Amino acid sequence: MFMNRRIAFICLAALSFACRRETTQSTALPPRGVKTTTIVAPPADLTRKKIKETIPIGPPLVDDKGIGSRPNPDGTVSGEQKGFRTTEPIYLTMKFHDSPHGLQSSIVVEGKNGRTEFRDQKAMNGGKVVTFAVPAKKLKPGHYRVDGYWGGNVAAEYEIDVK
Repeated sequence: MFMNRRIAFICLAALSFACRRETTQSTALPPRGVKTTTIVAPPADLTRKKIKETIPIGPPLVDDKGIGSRPNPDGTVSGEQKGFRTTEPIYLTMKFHDSPHGLQSSIVVEGKNGRTEFRDQKAMNGGKVVTFAVPAKKLKPGHYRVDGYWGGNVAAEYEIDVK
């Protein structure tokens, strides 16, 4: 019986040494002569600040764009016309930086309260230049927002008035 206790004690001792975890703490010190300083500042409250800085996200979608009532001889529009008459069409041209396979471009014209007044979509089929035409007399007098899309991304934004 005494021998069984002794064997049990030895087994438990061996087992406790085998299961013991080693913990090492890294106490790496900075190289000699180098002083480090940690500065903790309270977070800045920017809720009432006017920040005018924009951060570009991703690559540019459009190399050039234009909106107007008269296209150039090549069918594109350059420049930015803000006022239109109801008797003239409105042309929107976008020149895309890239045109991947399957790209769809579109135009959406919104009036008061975000109501869609005109929408059109075209398959690019590798083309990089697209011109949309809003027919004459399609829009009533008022203020409109014209958005051109590269796929699902807004590529051109304009605020126009029709008189």
